[in-house]
Amino acid sequence: MAGPGLIVLLLAALVLAGLVALVAVAVVGVRAPAPPPSRAAEAARRHAAVVHAIALVALVLTLAAGPTLVAGRPADLTQGVLLGLVPAVAGLAFAAVQVVGEATWPRPSGTVRRAPLARRTARDVAPGRLRRVTWAWALLAVVTLVACGLVADDGRALTRTWDLGSRSASPFPGWYYGVPLMLAVAVVLLAAEGLLRLVARRPVVSDADPAWDLALRRLSAHRALRGAQLVLAWTAAGVLLVAGGPLRNVGTRYGLDGEVAELLPMHHLGTAAVVLGLVVALAGLVIALVPATAVGELRPAPAEHRDRTPA
Repeated sequence: MAGPGLIVLLLAALVLAGLVALVAVAVVGVRAPAPPPSRAAEAARRHAAVVHAIALVALVLTLAAGPTLVAGRPADLTQGVLLGLVPAVAGLAFAAVQVVGEATWPRPSGTVRRAPLARRTARDVAPGRLRRVTWAWALLAVVTLVACGLVADDGRALTRTWDLGSRSASPFPGWYYGVPLMLAVAVVLLAAEGLLRLVARRPVVSDADPAWDLALRRLSAHRALRGAQLVLAWTAAGVLLVAGGPLRNVGTRYGLDGEVAELLPMHHLGTAAVVLGLVVALAGLVIALVPATAVGELRPAPAEHRDRTPA
């Protein structure tokens, strides 16, 4: 596993380094000094939109280029590991761009600044249902990988033995594929949760009503979770689809004439895994395409809360 792990780390490092450099040039390099309080809200809204657009480009490019890069490698067992890690790498690229965006969030200006007395948490800004869906996809991927690892033969194949012989099918997501995939799922989930905390703790928009500022935070959290749940859903779907083939294969009993004699329960389990994988992949895509609720019309902050500059 040292070879595949090293290749994956190098691939992820190259992708993330390139994307972070791109965002640093596009956002940090051209960012003007802190806007005056009268234009802080518009600057914050524009900053959030630009960062989200760049993050989407990073996500789509990584998802599109990853399989091509993997297919260009010499055919070996590591191809399956790398292909399974493509969604997670795309999710990390998506999160990395947004982390840079939060780190370069427009700071308030003026001599008098305001801040909420109660400290916000990720629960305050994250859409509850979308956050639960993200965790559900991660749990589904981990549970499926553990179950496959327990029944797999040599970590990458499924074997069924009966009185007259045995039948084996691969690739099957046993421990050989499951360990790096579970680590990837955990990293993507931690990155998403960390990003939610950054959104909750970023500086307030000085010239906007607190309710509008909270709505903008929730929009950012919704965008972050949409990308995270997509890559986790596609990771879980990929595991289910790959597992379904060998389950159907070894669950089919053939007669002496080579015709199908009986479909065993394992065959039906494989069919259910394939159907569930397709449903999860489609559900993740649909959820990712559902837009968040708009922040609404900008309302100015109350006069006693606005930043003021000295006369």
